[in-house]
Amino acid sequence: MAVVYHHFRRRRGQYLRRERVFRDIDNPIDYLDDDDIIAKYRLPRFVIFDLCRRFDGDLKRPTLRSRSLTVSLQVMTALRFYATGSFQAVTADVHRISRPSVSRVINDVTNCLVRLSREHIKMPTQQELINVMGGFHEIAGCPNVIGAIDGTHIRIQSTPNDEHLFVNRKKLSFN
Repeated sequence: MAVVYHHFRRRRGQYLRRERVFRDIDNPIDYLDDDDIIAKYRLPRFVIFDLCRRFDGDLKRPTLRSRSLTVSLQVMTALRFYATGSFQAVTADVHRISRPSVSRVINDVTNCLVRLSREHIKMPTQQELINVMGGFHEIAGCPNVIGAIDGTHIRIQSTPNDEHLFVNRKKLSFN
């Protein structure tokens, strides 16, 4: 619901009333379905709600001047920026907030995520590295590998004699 603010100003000896309307900022978490949220923000709804709960104390802005951005809108704005890798101006247009606000939101949410990362990201011990390398060697015969990323296709020119060696697991050839 829109909030109406009555502003009075004096003009030529008389008071003129001007109404200011603060529109509600749409929050995508309220109107998108679960599939759209995952497609656009790369996280499921329950994870976003958990982030909002965890960041509530850090992102809630007490203000008496105007309406501040809700914690959920701040989290959604930052997630959209991370998911798309787009410019801040594009993210600002999508969420209908100013570009400087997007910049502050991204900075604040990033700081919250960095603090949270200490709970979820850890460097492996020497023994864990040895176990992972052994597992990769058993599975694929690759020595000294400690990780892999799927989804990158690199064009390699094949030779006519060994073309079958240059076909990926999806049976796509890059010739």
